[in-house]
Amino acid sequence: MAAWELWNYGQWTSLPEPIFRTGGPARVLQDRMDLIARHLGAMELLVLILLATSGLYAIVLVVSSYFSATNFARQADQTVSHIQEQIRLAMGDLRELQEQTEQRLSQMTAPALPALPALPASWETQIAEITARLAAWQERSHSERARLDLMQDESTTAYLEMVAGSRASSSLAALCLGFGRIYASSDPARSRFHLERALRLAAPESALASEIHYQLACRYAASRAFPHAMRELVAAFEHQFKSLEEKLASDIEEGGKLYDLASTAPFDQRVNELLLNMSIGIG
Repeated sequence: MAAWELWNYGQWTSLPEPIFRTGGPARVLQDRMDLIARHLGAMELLVLILLATSGLYAIVLVVSSYFSATNFARQADQTVSHIQEQIRLAMGDLRELQEQTEQRLSQMTAPALPALPALPASWETQIAEITARLAAWQERSHSERARLDLMQDESTTAYLEMVAGSRASSSLAALCLGFGRIYASSDPARSRFHLERALRLAAPESALASEIHYQLACRYAASRAFPHAMRELVAAFEHQFKSLEEKLASDIEEGGKLYDLASTAPFDQRVNELLLNMSIGIG
């Protein structure tokens, strides 16, 4: 339309001058006014056409942009959903593979239950010999040879504990108690080690366990750890044994192993309560 209007304008302006001048000046002026009016009308139509075309183009551009954005968002949502689904499937496969791997590793690394080692054929004889030597060593001073034999007996006891386990626990607990008594004056730390070891091996609520608790009470009292000593003393008399009652009555006298405990407040009152409970038969 713009090219058509421009071509018409070029045709009108190229008309020869005499065509406009026929009929006098008034006629010429009238012709020129008509020509200008036609030009203005054509320009107005051209502007309207251009504005309508521009508006239509803008509307089409906006609508196409909206639909493109909507389509892109829909495709993006579908892509994200697809990726999430793939991730879920991959995670499921990964968990299944992990479970299979852990199960396989557990089967490969699970140690076979070891067979219980056989005790040496002479283990009872060995324990009896060590017990006899411990009883003899308690009565005399230790020479270098005796200390060497004592260390050898400790190693043998540890070996028997490892291979025998619960089958010889009571006998081994008695041996450890003997070691604890021997080291009571020369090596308090070693004595306490053997006593605690004996307590782990001894059967609960047995006379041997009570004796070990009593020896631990004497050991703690010697190092002035009175709370621990009182705790072990109460545990020793949780089940009454006549031999321990006689020991306690002797050891709380002046010069006895538990004299400092029995003469220090507030433990003196607790020792007296313990003696009273024993005298009337309360466990």
